[in-house]
Amino acid sequence: MIISHCRIFIPSFALLFCAGNLGAQVLVEEHLDITFSYSTSDEEWRVLIRSGDFDNPDNLLSLDEATLPVQDTPVPLGNRDVQPLSSNFDFTGVPDGDPIWKLPQSSFGYNYTWPGFRNEHEPSIFRAYDPQDPRFTTSEPVQSWIALEYAGMAYAGTSSDPQFSLWQFFSEGGLKKWIATYDGVDATDRFYLRENTHTHMNWGFSSLGVYRIAFRPSAILDSTGETVVGTPQYISFAVGTKATWLASYYGGDDLVTDSVSGDESDTDSDGVELLLEYAFNMNPVLPDFAVIEEASGTSGLPSITLIPDGDEHVLQIEYIRRKSGTNPQIDYYPEFRNALDAGDWSAGGAELVTSIDAEWERVVVNDTVNTSGPSSRFGRVRIEMQETITY
Repeated sequence: MIISHCRIFIPSFALLFCAGNLGAQVLVEEHLDITFSYSTSDEEWRVLIRSGDFDNPDNLLSLDEATLPVQDTPVPLGNRDVQPLSSNFDFTGVPDGDPIWKLPQSSFGYNYTWPGFRNEHEPSIFRAYDPQDPRFTTSEPVQSWIALEYAGMAYAGTSSDPQFSLWQFFSEGGLKKWIATYDGVDATDRFYLRENTHTHMNWGFSSLGVYRIAFRPSAILDSTGETVVGTPQYISFAVGTKATWLASYYGGDDLVTDSVSGDESDTDSDGVELLLEYAFNMNPVLPDFAVIEEASGTSGLPSITLIPDGDEHVLQIEYIRRKSGTNPQIDYYPEFRNALDAGDWSAGGAELVTSIDAEWERVVVNDTVNTSGPSSRFGRVRIEMQETITY
């Protein structure tokens, strides 16, 4: 993709640059519980996210208000791990030795998203029963269970085959695989949650991108023996830098709706496509079409100017870019050529790079052709998604 809106300045020497409801969402990057409760008066399930001050009953978020970020940095400080060389983990759908992104069962005190499930309702609403599941040990089965059935997944990202998995480790019983999309979804793809408790598990993702994972809660009412089944409830996860940026502006189904949050979308109608808003630190939900201020700006489209080059002049491109260490999934290519209708774009000279902060840097690059040659010269910054992410 290049900047899709072109700006032309024509003295005797032409220059062009082509780089070409909604509000901020809550990113919950801390200990949190996805909380399930059933109201006998309303005969409805409620599913909310509780985090921060767990004793505050008002400290709750709806599922569409919040997204859970998954850091694309190595364990233990982050969430990117390496698929073990063991057939025990084949259910994740990740080849041995490849990256897998994991929100762990135990946080070990590190600063990242740590989600669990919480069963929150009045005592003795649900009947105790044995689910006849071979994953339980002999001491476990008869409990007042809430069953959380895997009910589907929506995904937005670069993978053609995204996979999700959920598992736990126990001193008794070892590894328990609860849900795995890779080996085929069936009635066993469910998690059991005891009455009035909470627990944590490993959440595995095979690829970078946005995942909307649906769970359908059900339980047996003690008073009637009726099984009460809820509607699928979608929980959003943003795996990696680009997905997390997207989730800071969009929520719910908008995260996986291409016309709203796809790379070529323009929901703020400012003429700048979303991928370019991401690349140049712009806001995709507020119109902010602008060229970056030279030498000081931290947001905006690339600036292209004529600067002295001895007795002649030369085009100079200045732009900001995401640092490669943040794993942004995009590459930047400043390029030049003589005409728009023919010829290949060529790279410029050496880049002058200045750090702005932990995420951004400023880049200045000059054309290698000055005004003594062609009668016109054009510049652009091309943005491309990385086909293969290497670490």
